[in-house]
Formats: sequence, structure tokens, C-alpha cells
Amino acid sequence: MSQQNESSTETVTENINGAKLDPNTPEILESKREKNSKDHVSDPSRLDIEGYIFKDSKLIKKKKKVYTDVYGVDSDSIVVKSNTTNHYKKHRSKSHHHHSKHRKMKTWKKVLLSIGCTLLGLVILAVGTVAYLIYQGGNELFNTDIHVTAPQGIETEENGKYVIYNGETYKFNDKVTNVLCMGIDKRNLDEDNNSKVKASGGQADVLMLVSIDTSNGKITLFNISRDAMVDVTMYSAGGAYAGTEKQQICLSYAYGDGKESSCENTVNSVQRLFYNIPINTYFSLDLDGIAALNDSIGGVDVVSPETIGDFVEGQSYHLVGQQAESFVRTRDTSKVDSNNMRMQRQKVYIQSFMDTVLQQTKKDLTTPLDLFNASAPYSCTNLNPSKVTYLAQQAVLGGMNGIDMLSVPGQVKMGSKYAEFNVSEAEFYQMFLSIYYTKIE
Repeated sequence: MSQQNESSTETVTENINGAKLDPNTPEILESKREKNSKDHVSDPSRLDIEGYIFKDSKLIKKKKKVYTDVYGVDSDSIVVKSNTTNHYKKHRSKSHHHHSKHRKMKTWKKVLLSIGCTLLGLVILAVGTVAYLIYQGGNELFNTDIHVTAPQGIETEENGKYVIYNGETYKFNDKVTNVLCMGIDKRNLDEDNNSKVKASGGQADVLMLVSIDTSNGKITLFNISRDAMVDVTMYSAGGAYAGTEKQQICLSYAYGDGKESSCENTVNSVQRLFYNIPINTYFSLDLDGIAALNDSIGGVDVVSPETIGDFVEGQSYHLVGQQAESFVRTRDTSKVDSNNMRMQRQKVYIQSFMDTVLQQTKKDLTTPLDLFNASAPYSCTNLNPSKVTYLAQQAVLGGMNGIDMLSVPGQVKMGSKYAEFNVSEAEFYQMFLSIYYTKIE
């Protein structure tokens, strides 16, 4: 009986690798008993090997996948598993979970890095654009080739680069740039100007030459009388050159198309008055533009220097809307010097306006660009973003803290038809030298 069982077992028992297993010779596994126990498992049906048990002398696969500690008979053919498997699986699961979190953190870092790089790129682009505009504006605002003249009897050298006056030598300041500002007595600069050139472009009632010394931030405004007598270039209604004639400087604007050619002709007249200094930039504004610019900076505070219209001498006013136009335009035409009195009010207004603009520009560098955009529907100019950006940069970094306002000196008298303002040349030239030349020690 014992022999038969041995034979039967010998023929049917195999391990999971197909090798035969002799139940009579295996090393019987010890159960977890007391440390010094010598009892062995002798019943093969109780043997647990790689997920199989002996049942009726056959290896039957266990359904349960959690194993107890088992030690195999043949280490070459039997894979030994323990209850540490669950721990491994749990650890692996936790490890996988940690990696997932790590990957999520990396994703957020990538998003933040991308946003940061984008913002940095925009900042670099903005800075680069401003730097380019400043560079370009500097090139457009200055002339390297000058031909400045002087009154008769005054010696000049190198096309006016040097002037010898009263025994002193002066050098032209090439760091000064000039902008001619014109106030036109029309509501619409395009009105009644269907041809390129015709003598109905309006008149320049307000003329101011803004001189900016970029080496020290000094700003000087020359108030030029509309009645100043200068050589004016005339053109026919068809645009043909008709020579020059000494006329009121305000009429220079009339000989043109009411826009570009009128501005250029007025620039030529002002250059004749100012001994041919370079004027690279012009800006003309129609009547409706006065209120628009005034209100774009929140209004202007003034003290009236005279009693006229709705204004009383010595009274303070915060000008808004049409009040600003009335303050700078109203005059009593029955008086010969009515324009001189009006120029006093214009000087007060411009001084306050420019001071307000400078203060706002120091807080916000885009203020000049905002003014430029606000004036666009009412103006004609060769100002551009590069020039405006350069001038704004000079206002902020160049230490521009205020404005000196000067009036071209002279006397007014009644001519054959209209008032005529004759410039006092000797006095004016000394003023001219102080602004545009530097004495060489």
C-alpha cells in the first residue's frame, strides 16, 4: 500500500516548471512555531509551493494571492514569495502616487515659467521699442548741417557755427531742438481747401517757437507777434511761386493748402526771423483743438492779467472747454496793441499748460503721447511717436523743471491797413545768442 502510494505520487507530482518532485526527499518546511521546535511538516497536502498545494498527490493552484512565509525545497526551480509582497505592492503604489504629484508640480512650474518668460519678453520688447523710438527721435530732431546767419556787421565762421560779437566768441549749441507751434484761426484745417495750394488756408494767430536744450533740460518759449513784419514767400492760387514780400508773419500760413504746405511756409518765415536756425518740427492746431487739448489734462488754472470779456484782472480761473479758447483768443480790435495784450494772456495760459504737462509727464511718461493722440483730429504736424517719446524722455530724465517764456521784442504801429510789429533787432539778437549760443571762455 505504501509502495503504491509512492509510485502514484511519483508519476503525477510536478512543479510549475515541469520538473518532477519526489515527495519522499524534500526538505520539509518549518512552520512558525517556537524557536527550538523540531517538528516538521510530513504531509505533502499541507505543502505550499509557489501558489500550489498538494491535494490527492496533485499540485493544485491556490486561488488566494496572498502568501504566508514559505521556504522551497529546490531553490533552482521554486520561486519563493512571502507576505512582504503586499508591502511591496503598497510601497510601489505610494511611490507611483508620489511620482504623479511630482509630475504635477513640474507642470505648474512649467506653466509659471512660461508666463514669466512671456512677461519678460514683453518687457524687453517694450523697452527695446522705447529705446528705438528715443534713438530715432534724436536723429530726426537735430540737424548736423547748419547755416545760421547774423545781423549785418557781425562776423560768423563755419556757416554760423561760431559768432564773434562785441569781441567775444560764441559757439552754436547743436543740442537745442526747435518746435514751431501755430494756432490757426479756422475750425477745420481741411475746410475750403480742395486744391493742393490756395491762398485761403487761414492765418496763424498764435506763433510760439519752443526751444529745448537737451543738454541741460532748459525749455524756452518765444512768443512771436502775429503782426511781426518779415519776408513772406507768396504763392498763387494754383501754387506757383510769386516771390517774397514783407508782410505780417501770420499771413505765411494763408499761402498754402491749409495744412502741410502752409505749415512749411510759416516755418520758412520764422526761420528768416530767427537767423535761419534749424526748425525740424511743426505743429498747427485749429480752434476746436484748444478745448480738446485743454480738457485732456484736466483743465488749466490761470490768473487773468487784464479785464476783458468774461475775465477780470487778478481773478483766478480753472479753464475748461470753450473757456480756454475765449481766454487765449479774445481781443479788442479797436486798439492797436490789442494783440500784445492778448499775447500776455496767451503767455499766462501756455505757462500753466506746459507746467501741468511736465508734472504729469514725470508721473506718467505716456502723457505726451496722450496729448499727441488727443490733438490728432484738430492738428497738422510732422511730430511722430519717435519725436514725442524722445522729448518725453528728456522731460523726465533731463531735469526739465520749468519753462522760460520770452517775447520777441519790438514796437507795434498802425500801417497802411493793418497793425505792424517791427522787431528791435539789436535787443532780439542778444536774446537770440543767449539761447542758441554758448560763449567760449
